[in-house]
Amino acid sequence: MKRLLVVAVYTVLAVAVAGLGAYLAVSLVVERTPEVSVPDLVGKGLSDALDELQGTGLDLEIRRFTYSDAVPENHIVRQRPEPGARVKAGRSVGVTLSRGPERHPVPDVRGLSLEDARILFEEAGLRLRVGPRLPWGPAGQVAAQAAPPGIRLPRGSEVAVVASTGPRPVLLRMPRIEGLSLDDALAELARYALRTDRVEEQKPVTPAQRGRVVAQSPLPGFPVAEGGAVSLTVAGRARWSGRTRAVVVGTTAPVGFARHRVEVIWDRTGGGVVLFDDWIPGGTRVDRWIPLGPGERATVRLDGRVVSEAGP
Repeated sequence: MKRLLVVAVYTVLAVAVAGLGAYLAVSLVVERTPEVSVPDLVGKGLSDALDELQGTGLDLEIRRFTYSDAVPENHIVRQRPEPGARVKAGRSVGVTLSRGPERHPVPDVRGLSLEDARILFEEAGLRLRVGPRLPWGPAGQVAAQAAPPGIRLPRGSEVAVVASTGPRPVLLRMPRIEGLSLDDALAELARYALRTDRVEEQKPVTPAQRGRVVAQSPLPGFPVAEGGAVSLTVAGRARWSGRTRAVVVGTTAPVGFARHRVEVIWDRTGGGVVLFDDWIPGGTRVDRWIPLGPGERATVRLDGRVVSEAGP
């Protein structure tokens, strides 16, 4: 029993001595390892950082990545230990690499209102700047954008857009309406994209004037804006033939450089009337005011396809 106890004691002592020897050996090696000063690696690229560490006995360790507006991509944003710190040779210098500025895809805002376009740009982390304004398409609509949709830009980048002021008013020469019946006068006005804002009655001077237009404003030959209002005076009772429903029909051609054919047709009692039939630039809108009567219909076609109808 005593013999076993002695063996155990000697074994423990041997392990302790061995451990102490190893500790002293490591301590001696560490003490003899020279200290070096950590160089400043912030702002340097990887190859330059490795060259900087060469000969110092320090290693480079990439620990994480981050976006940075100030430090270019694949350059060092920060390091640990800090520059100038004294450390033993053989240690690693941990660095954080830059991914460059955070980039966001540019949204497609063509054809949208400026308000909607601004909301999309804010959600994308970008800024919208309204550049030139052109008379192309509905007022306040974005006609073009400087940066193509989908391209990725740094956060906070500004993108210019071209917005529409609305189409320039088209000036027409006021047609002669005097002498026509009220129905024919309304059809003639609709043909010129004009509308009536007031119809007055007066006592006819001769029986032939009854039911016909005897005065108009603007006068024949005077300039009037397309879509403008015209006042009429009718001799006797103004018989509207049941035309108590005035509608505005129209369409907008798709934004782009191509031209599109637009037709506006009034299927009225007594035959159809083509109020508009022409090729218009992309982004342009065409509207017509039509006083519909019972059983009548208005049809709008874009490139041969019916896009709008109004009727009973």
